[in-house]
Amino acid sequence: MRSIAFLSADFLANPWPEYARFRAERPVWWADEIRMFCVFRHKDIRTCLTSTDYTVEYPFRVSRQVFGETLLDLDGPRHQRLRRPLAGLLLGQRDNIGFRAAAEDRARTAVAALRPDTELDMVRGPARTVPLTATATFLGIPPERHDWLLHTVEYLVSHLDGSSGDFARASALRAELEEYLLRLISTGAPARSMLGEVHSWVRDGRITAAEAVGLATLTLAAGFETSTGLISNALHCLARHPGHAAGAASDTGRLRSFLKETLRWEPPQHDTVRFARRDTTLAGVPVPAGSALKLVLASGNRDAEVFDHAEEFRPDRSTHGSLTFGHGSHSCLGTHIALDVAEAFIGALLARFPGLRAVDDPMPPITGSTFRRPQALRMWLGPKGES
Repeated sequence: MRSIAFLSADFLANPWPEYARFRAERPVWWADEIRMFCVFRHKDIRTCLTSTDYTVEYPFRVSRQVFGETLLDLDGPRHQRLRRPLAGLLLGQRDNIGFRAAAEDRARTAVAALRPDTELDMVRGPARTVPLTATATFLGIPPERHDWLLHTVEYLVSHLDGSSGDFARASALRAELEEYLLRLISTGAPARSMLGEVHSWVRDGRITAAEAVGLATLTLAAGFETSTGLISNALHCLARHPGHAAGAASDTGRLRSFLKETLRWEPPQHDTVRFARRDTTLAGVPVPAGSALKLVLASGNRDAEVFDHAEEFRPDRSTHGSLTFGHGSHSCLGTHIALDVAEAFIGALLARFPGLRAVDDPMPPITGSTFRRPQALRMWLGPKGES
């Protein structure tokens, strides 16, 4: 059986045939190239995400090297202690935190600034700026620091995807970001913001200042990368499926369904990592203690045992069971945030520019390794609509 050349141009542009082949023939496979077990089937991925046989804890995890220790690196009681208050903010359980309002405001402002009958690269333009500025507003970071924040977070996130960039510079930027966030948490965050809330947690001794910075950093990184990828991939899917696009443009409920199917069919993050706590067996394959496992979430999303006609894009389907945002104790708290940002921006965009269309034929492919989106997506805005 062939192996996978993970960094080959063909695989990066179209990994789906390989995912299907490995799901059918070798659902748990040791990859010499990356020194990891790769897990392709939905049920096996869920096992790794929920079983105590596997953990996120590993001192040399790339995300930990780039962003420092965050919830991504913790299991057990400490993870639960930090996740619980963050969930209250991100899931909207505290009425003093209006993330959706911030997202909608940033989206409307961005769309209102676009000129009719012009061409725009969506990926390098609003798909980057809208999620970051919405997340920064939610945290309580003043607008004059948003450009600096965008370039800082973008550079750091690039190192999570196999970048060979300058890690010395990344370390310096991380230190600068952490110092800035600590100052805001300590003295300068608005009361009605995430960092204002976090300040009270530190003051009351519920979390340490270092843990507070980790929560803020993770929120920034996840809010930027996931939402940017979702918006980019959703616009790509809208251009590829104009029939579905017309329905999404006229009905917010159908737009939400379109975005959820985009997350299943073209997720912005294709895999995550776990480590075996002890000797175990997965799908009949022995997995020694300490082994790293690459859980191919995107492959699980197209598993025919879970989704009928899984290889087809069907916005009217139920996406229950999608693994895009993980599952279990480490499922992403930002699911609704990413959807809110994308829905606010794309909804406003389609209402203002109903003639929106892609310029290039064929369009640039969705590509990448762990994080995937088109590298560019030129779109013609067309005339301004009535709404």
